[in-house]
Amino acid sequence: MKPPQPVQESSGSHVEKKEPGSFVFAVCQHGAEKHIKQRWHQQSGPMRLAFSRPGLVSFKVNHSDVANTVSQLSGDWAVRHAAESLGTITGELFGDLAKQLWELAGIGWDTLHVYERDPSLPGHRGFEPGRSELADDVYQRLLTDLPPGHAMTAQPLARVGSNVLNVMLIEPNRWLIGKHTAESPQQCHPGGVFRLPNPPEIVSRAYLKMAEALMWSEFPIKAGDRFVEIGSSPGGACQRLLDLGLKVTGVDPAEMDPRVLQHPNFEHWRAKSSAIKRKQFRPFRWLAADANVAPTYTLDAVEDIVQHPTNRLRGLLLTLKMTNPEVAKQFAAFRNRIKQWGFDRIQIRQLASNRNECCLAALRTSNSELRSQESEMATQ
Repeated sequence: MKPPQPVQESSGSHVEKKEPGSFVFAVCQHGAEKHIKQRWHQQSGPMRLAFSRPGLVSFKVNHSDVANTVSQLSGDWAVRHAAESLGTITGELFGDLAKQLWELAGIGWDTLHVYERDPSLPGHRGFEPGRSELADDVYQRLLTDLPPGHAMTAQPLARVGSNVLNVMLIEPNRWLIGKHTAESPQQCHPGGVFRLPNPPEIVSRAYLKMAEALMWSEFPIKAGDRFVEIGSSPGGACQRLLDLGLKVTGVDPAEMDPRVLQHPNFEHWRAKSSAIKRKQFRPFRWLAADANVAPTYTLDAVEDIVQHPTNRLRGLLLTLKMTNPEVAKQFAAFRNRIKQWGFDRIQIRQLASNRNECCLAALRTSNSELRSQESEMATQ
């Protein structure tokens, strides 16, 4: 198999055409590339490292393994988005880049996703992954001047099952072109980043983390549900929950932001969770924990609540701090531990809004157990 060769299109531009199905790429947070390389690169196996940049890793794979490889990569906790690569194009003028794109991609796409490679970590100097002025401009210009035969929707949000054409802006004049089939909620969004609410004033970045965690987990939460957060100060996550119409209790010995404290559906238990009697957690359906401690301490604190006989919790959203590189090796053990608590759907993912941490979502889906919980809640 010959390596891809540059094909001159015009002065100052070229396209690196790859054999169909021979490369895949993974989008991630800065710093997660090392984990992805270590887990998936095999010097003489079906996946070999092709190239990488901060926030981006690509592999050369056997043609017959492409669809399976993309699916496997998408399930990695550190991979925000994965796709099959069609090639890389470069050019100084937008017209040159657009011409190369449509010649390389052809027709038959349902949706177009345009997104940038992260320039830095989330929260650094105000940066948040997702929409950017450059990506929005490229997206609009491409849709405005579609070649004949293209019938893509003008909505960046893809439907499940859609064939999605990916345009990743590695640099403004260097685009990585790819494709994927939208099979999960995050794959319906450009670059695997949910379009989060952006109110004028948020208490902290925890607002964004909670918003994304709820969208990703697809927990069946409804207005009026009771939600408790351990490690709630200063109140960003609680603020998002209150915006959704939930009844929220924050557990933290530190102060809460006045905007949260003044909300009629908020209650502050100003103490450590270990100081709260376990039966006081009985009314809650949902629990979140975001404390700056090692994951084992978070699990210990939550287990003490969940294992109490009065527990009626249906879902957990736990922030796992990546305190050292070895934490990821414990994920399987964490899953098994939480299964023993009665939660049968457990997911772990580094959300786009996370920094050096991951989100664990655990949900009870057993019908018999849910009916028992619903009956208990109805009698309260």
